[in-house]
Amino acid sequence: MGLTLTRLWSVWVARARRRRLRSRSSSQRSVARSHSDDSSSGRGSIADESMFIDASDSLWLQHTREMPILGRGSPVASLPQDLLLRIFSFLDVVSLGRAAQVSRRWHDLALHGSNWQRVDLFEFQMAIEGYVVEQMSKRTLSLFLLSSLSSLFSSSISSSIPLPLFPPPSYNYTLSRKFCLNCPHMEKLILSKCVRITDRSCESLSKNCLNLLHLNLSSCRSITNKSCEHLGEGCNRLEHIDLSYCTVSLEGVEQLVKGCPGLRHIILTYCREIDDASLKLIGKNCKRLLSLDIKGCKRVSDRGVQALSEDCCELESLSVSNCDTLTDASLKKVAAHCHSLRILEATSCSHFSDVGFQALATGCNDLQRMDLEECSLITDQTLSSLALNCPNLQSLALSHCERITDNGIRHLVGGACFETLQVLELDNCPLITDHTLEMLRGCVTLRRLEIFDCQMVSRNGIHRLEVHTHISIPIPQTPLFHNPFPFHTQLQSRSTISFPHSHSTLDFIPPFQFHT
Repeated sequence: MGLTLTRLWSVWVARARRRRLRSRSSSQRSVARSHSDDSSSGRGSIADESMFIDASDSLWLQHTREMPILGRGSPVASLPQDLLLRIFSFLDVVSLGRAAQVSRRWHDLALHGSNWQRVDLFEFQMAIEGYVVEQMSKRTLSLFLLSSLSSLFSSSISSSIPLPLFPPPSYNYTLSRKFCLNCPHMEKLILSKCVRITDRSCESLSKNCLNLLHLNLSSCRSITNKSCEHLGEGCNRLEHIDLSYCTVSLEGVEQLVKGCPGLRHIILTYCREIDDASLKLIGKNCKRLLSLDIKGCKRVSDRGVQALSEDCCELESLSVSNCDTLTDASLKKVAAHCHSLRILEATSCSHFSDVGFQALATGCNDLQRMDLEECSLITDQTLSSLALNCPNLQSLALSHCERITDNGIRHLVGGACFETLQVLELDNCPLITDHTLEMLRGCVTLRRLEIFDCQMVSRNGIHRLEVHTHISIPIPQTPLFHNPFPFHTQLQSRSTISFPHSHSTLDFIPPFQFHT
């Protein structure tokens, strides 16, 4: 807040300074025109007049510096309300609270509903009290978006934080109910990892927040099928639902999808009870589904994916990682019906082979990101098909695909995706050699290359690439996070090369034997 007001004050002072300088220049020109006539009469010289003007200008600047920024008569106080509201819109929750204590006018401006359309309390979850948010909800009845309320319902209490700061478990439902009552126009609610959220909270949502579009209940382990029933009865406009790690089964999915047929994004990561019947219900009721994440749902088989693919032809993103019973039959059915597929997560699907991915590359030409880590059956034939049929491929993860060789990379380099490829992961691919680095020199769009534990890649190969780009390779001392896919996170230590003639960079994972 102070930085914003300081900038505003600086702009005002600069403008006044320019006006003063223009006035001084005009005065100097007047003195110059009359100098020839005035010199004989004994009047002061131009230099004397300039010294007088400079001295007055200095006194004026000193006066402006001493003027209060926030008091009466200050430039900030004279600003119109619309402009002040615009300035206040860039402040965070803490700055708004502090601004509300400056004056009565600022109190009204800071608590204006337009400044509270999106609230993120995640950074203050260990210090904020429940009644504060309750009062906030009463003041902002026009609230549309709400983000991160884990501070109210989380059970993780730091030993350094006094216990009275947190409401008791019995108060959580009362608080959530009051919040739902006060914010009937809420559209987005994120309650991820709020382990004290129960089915009663979802019942309050279904009765009061009828305009809810986005709901995140991931890792709320007390959420059961009863919550799905409540949401299906009241929140019929839901478009995005995240029930990762919740206790949800076929009965809950049935109530949810029948009551919310407009769902476009469904995340059921590691919902162990999800099976083929659940996917059939999703496909039958959510025809316009765009993304589905069933990572870790091991009870899902080819029958469920096939039924879903036949009904959800607009599917753009599919995550079936760790669904180890799926075979090429699922990929073939997806290729036949879901031609708009852009993202595929298939980590540890050990039964997928070249046959399935060749069909997928032929039927889904708009593929952009693929995570095929630990798909141990695929060979260079998969890369050949992707290079020929997927010109928009941007990210490809092939870690632990031990049958991939330099020939497969040669197909990628010579294919249609060579001009769009940005991320290539080849960790633990033992058949990859220095020839891969040589071929990737001309890929100007490549931003990240991971070759961790590629035993056939030498330091000389990395050095030749360094010489080719004329850039040194700094190796960070601490590991970095890399998350090229929405459902995949991996901790790696990498080196970075930047190309001088482009905005792209390459991140190289040095071979294991060269680690110090």
